[in-house]
Formats: sequence, C-alpha cells, structure tokens
Amino acid sequence: MTKFKAALIDLSGTLHIGKTVIPGAIDACRKLHKNNIRVVFLTNTSKISSSTLLNQLRSMGFDSTVISGQECIMTSVSATRQFLLNNKLRPLCLVEDELVKEDFRGVEMHDPNCVLVGLAPNSFHYEKLNEAFRLLLRLKENQKTSVQEKVEPRGNETVENESDISTTNSGKSSDNVQPHLIAIHRATHYRDSDHQLSLGPGGFISLLEQTTGASAHVIGKPSYDFYRAAISSIGIEDPSEVIMVGDDVVGDVQGALDAGLGGAVLVKTGKYVEGDELGEKTGGVFPTMLVDSVVEAVDYICS
Repeated sequence: MTKFKAALIDLSGTLHIGKTVIPGAIDACRKLHKNNIRVVFLTNTSKISSSTLLNQLRSMGFDSTVISGQECIMTSVSATRQFLLNNKLRPLCLVEDELVKEDFRGVEMHDPNCVLVGLAPNSFHYEKLNEAFRLLLRLKENQKTSVQEKVEPRGNETVENESDISTTNSGKSSDNVQPHLIAIHRATHYRDSDHQLSLGPGGFISLLEQTTGASAHVIGKPSYDFYRAAISSIGIEDPSEVIMVGDDVVGDVQGALDAGLGGAVLVKTGKYVEGDELGEKTGGVFPTMLVDSVVEAVDYICS
C-alpha cells in the first residue's frame, strides 16, 4: 500500500509539451484516481489565462475523469491575484494582456505601487522594461524618504537606526514594507511548443533586481507558501504524505522538498536536461527518483 495520500503534478513539461501529450500521461492520471490518491495539478504557467489553460487541457484529452475542473488546478497566477488584493498592491504589469483582462480582473492598476512580472514575451522589450526599472527606482526612493522621516530624532526620544530596517529575501522588510517587485514565478527557461528550450521570466527578474537593488517576492513554485497552500487545499495536514512530480529540479524538486513533502520525482521530459539530478542547481538537494516520464512516476507512487 502506498505511503502517499496525495500527489502534486506539474502540467507543462510533465503531462504535455505545448499541445502534445506526454505518452501515457492521461492514463497515468487516471491510475492515481483509481488508487484513491488525491491529486492537485500545480503549475507556474503565466502566459495564458486559467480558463484558456483548462480549455487547452480539455482539447488534448484531459477530460473530467482526469481533471474534474478548475478547482483541481492551482496556478501561480491565481495565488498572485490573491496576494495583490490582500496587500492592496497596484501593479505595473509585465504579463500578457490576456491575464490582465481575465485573471487579474478587479485588481487596481492605476498609480502603480509595484511591478509584477510573469512570462510575457510581448512585454520583454526595452520600453516596458525601462518603465518598470524607473518605477522601481521611484518606489525605492519614496521608501527611503519615508524611512528617513520616521527615524528623525524628536526631542530626547531614541532614534531608530535606518540600517536596522532590513529587507528579507521575500521582498518584505522587518518594518512590514510591501515588496516592490513581485514575480509570478522566476523559472529561467521552459520547453516551448516547438520542443525547444525558451527563456522564462527569471532572467528578466534578475535584471530588474540587479539594476534597482529590489528583491523579488516570488509567489509560485518553488515558494514554500505556494506548496503549503496546495497541500492545505486537499485537506492534508502532514506534508510527508504528499509527493511532487515535475520536470523542474528547482521549482518542482527543491521547492517541494524544502516545503517538507515526502518525495519529489524528477521526470526526463519537458525542461529537464541531463545532469539536473546531480544537485548542482539546488545546492545539494536531490530528487527522490529520476524517471523517464510521469508514467513511471505514477507507478512508483502507487506501488
């Protein structure tokens, strides 16, 4: 009897590449259901809207017996939308127009107070990147001015040292300052519909970090919060009872294991390149298993 009660399954690169289904992927998903393994499909896809994503999966043969509906798919885009609303952030968007019109409907965007970056081929040009660069510099200067005003001495009161207000890796400071640069995810590359590797948003995020001094707050994989939210969504309390399957050694393997999952299987499809399993990209974090495809991963989970 399997020790895993649930599986988190990556989509692009693991179940399909572009509009091509990985051989055996649909039946493998059905096998998980037949073995009473709860499944959440976890994706960083940020180039198309959630509704378009589901429609594309349906057209590839992932019917309701495999993916019952949108509630079974947790996207970094939906998590980002909630983060923006919860924190009253108004983004300058480097994302595709389809996402702005559909998934980010209702999010205020006038007088932006942050920069949001996803996979946006139509926005990764000089004018848009420079607009984001300038906004981040203005926000940084405004924050600095606000901090200086706060720490100005008043009478004999103790003065707070500005250097003590530190910024965390998540982009938030210890003074509860909201992050200025938000990444839906920061994958460096992905396997495109032509089966060649293409640039992801990671390099552009790093560019903005390097030129402005901002630190990106990452919403999707490999974010700890993203994984724990996925586990919570299926009613699992012990993360060791959940396993991840994906093609990204950082986002899928390292992220899952750092979040306490009981295993992370790396598949040799999608963005996988030879040597990913050796730990050089993950600081010595290794996949639980390396398999040819999701078919072998599911066989392991159900064994």
